[in-house]
Amino acid sequence: MYEHLPQPRGRRFFIEQERGVTDVRVEVGLAHVRVRTGSGEPSLHRHLQVLDTVAAEGISVSLVKLHEDWLTFAVSQPDVPRLSQCLEALRLEHKIVPDLALVITVASNMRDSAGVMAQIAEALWEAGAHIIETGDAHNTVQCLVPEDRAFAAAQALRRRFQLGEAAS
Repeated sequence: MYEHLPQPRGRRFFIEQERGVTDVRVEVGLAHVRVRTGSGEPSLHRHLQVLDTVAAEGISVSLVKLHEDWLTFAVSQPDVPRLSQCLEALRLEHKIVPDLALVITVASNMRDSAGVMAQIAEALWEAGAHIIETGDAHNTVQCLVPEDRAFAAAQALRRRFQLGEAAS
């Protein structure tokens, strides 16, 4: 699609708007955290208690999901020892899965592109990259996968969306 923008003195120029997937990126060195918070009203209090405690330690979280009985999120691998201490001090059941990576699919109009998530999931499955968690924004879909399959997953996505191979 092209936009026609008026220019002074009768000139015209065209701006092509990008469509579809335009890039695939990989961020390594992450871990996935699952904390049992219980259920009901006290669960929300424990969700907030966990997030506040982690923030007080200066640990950044991403891919945060608030479930009825669980809180899940991702952290940087180097933060795992401090995070473990925080969760043990809170005496909440938890599980940490290390050695993960985020495979990020970029499209300027992601929410207007039907079927993109299905294509992403299929390409990752074909690459043997089990999806542990997902997140999305207006221009990205992020998939947390085992780090040892992340670059194969990214290459599979690049092929699927005809972006060409990434430089090594």
